[in-house]
Amino acid sequence: MATAKLASDLSSDSKKPESGSSARTAEIYSWAGQLASESRKLDWVLYWYVWPDAVREIIHKLVTMSGGIIGLVGFQGVGKSSALQAIFRSRIEQANRQWQESGEKGTVPRHRYRIVLFKWRRESELFRSLLNGSHEASERFLSVYLPELLKRSSISTPSVASRSNLLYRLSVLEDDTKSITNLSAAGRDPEYYASGAAYEAVNSLERKFDKSTLKKLREAAWLRMLRGNDIILIDTPDYSKTDRRLMAKDLEETYWLWNTLAGSQSIPPNIVLAIQKEMFRDHFFFDKMEKVELEPLKPEHMVEAYRKRFKAIEPFTEDALLTLARMSRGIFRRFLRYITLTLRHWEIGGEGPIDAASVKEAVTAARLAEDMELELVELFPKQSDLRLQAVRLLMLLEESGPRKQSELSEELSLEAYEMSRLLAKLELHHYITRRREGTDKLVSLLKK
Repeated sequence: MATAKLASDLSSDSKKPESGSSARTAEIYSWAGQLASESRKLDWVLYWYVWPDAVREIIHKLVTMSGGIIGLVGFQGVGKSSALQAIFRSRIEQANRQWQESGEKGTVPRHRYRIVLFKWRRESELFRSLLNGSHEASERFLSVYLPELLKRSSISTPSVASRSNLLYRLSVLEDDTKSITNLSAAGRDPEYYASGAAYEAVNSLERKFDKSTLKKLREAAWLRMLRGNDIILIDTPDYSKTDRRLMAKDLEETYWLWNTLAGSQSIPPNIVLAIQKEMFRDHFFFDKMEKVELEPLKPEHMVEAYRKRFKAIEPFTEDALLTLARMSRGIFRRFLRYITLTLRHWEIGGEGPIDAASVKEAVTAARLAEDMELELVELFPKQSDLRLQAVRLLMLLEESGPRKQSELSEELSLEAYEMSRLLAKLELHHYITRRREGTDKLVSLLKK
């Protein structure tokens, strides 16, 4: 089945978790408490993920690309990590279906997925995380690295009488139910590399090599593991909006990785790199990417995600959920936070379904202002007065829609030059947009 069609199947309502006609409060709390996509089990995309057009576009592109790189661009908090998980999950479902259609029994081997997803780590952190099991690709890495260490050890360790003797010594590891002597069988079993035994074995073997040799062996294993995939999904960290140095360093390392993989095999893997939209400018590497923009979620899409998860909107009314979604300004984790706040408020003294008025009592203007101000701390780190003015301005635009710049100056009691400087800062960081209207400028809120 084609990957693109599979994504369409996954986005349908054909697979949903079992639940009653209305969602229990405890279930909603549990769901809303999973603020980051990393905290959810991967299967969540089968049940309540709302598939944006940008994700479908990337899946289509990956079918025909070879050795390309796609920049998945979106504002901080808009759902880039979730989008990568959805692409990853669609590939797994495709592999599982092809495995079943071919008449094979059992579970499809993980190497058949030929896709890897991980958070970007700098070189100083990369191998530490791969070797202590905290990296998303640790098991895959060990399945390549450990056999190479065993092979090298048997050749370069004169103190060990024979390879079998070395393997025997390594097999005596506490709580290891599989003998490492049967390495070929372990290599076919991903659970072995998820066990503590594999990490113990690597730790024992690495002591036999000097630092320079180990560095080369680790880098070679890392590249070999990546080359074994058709698709590499990389989730970059959130960067400071006012200091681009760390991002520039990471981009240079990613560029080196892309070039190395592209020139090392006949059919190189495709890379999808998730990047903050606030940072997507002024770097040569961006010009080499196919840019796909992930738009902020619309309020109705957030409500759809709730419906897909619970099959009903209770204890909320439709208007209440839409109000919560609008307050969230396109950021899904904020939508989840506001659901939790509203439920707590309702449990204290609410009766009947939760309506829009209850939502506004629970998620106060002060709370909305606080959340906006936290976003703006980085833009105005030592200027609390400007943060306050920016919050007032954004809330005014949220409530009333586009306004003339002169009207905003008058309403917020700011001089024209003060308003101009404030708007220039907010426009630079994609909070608002301005267009000329006669002799004045019309200011609009840029939904995030």
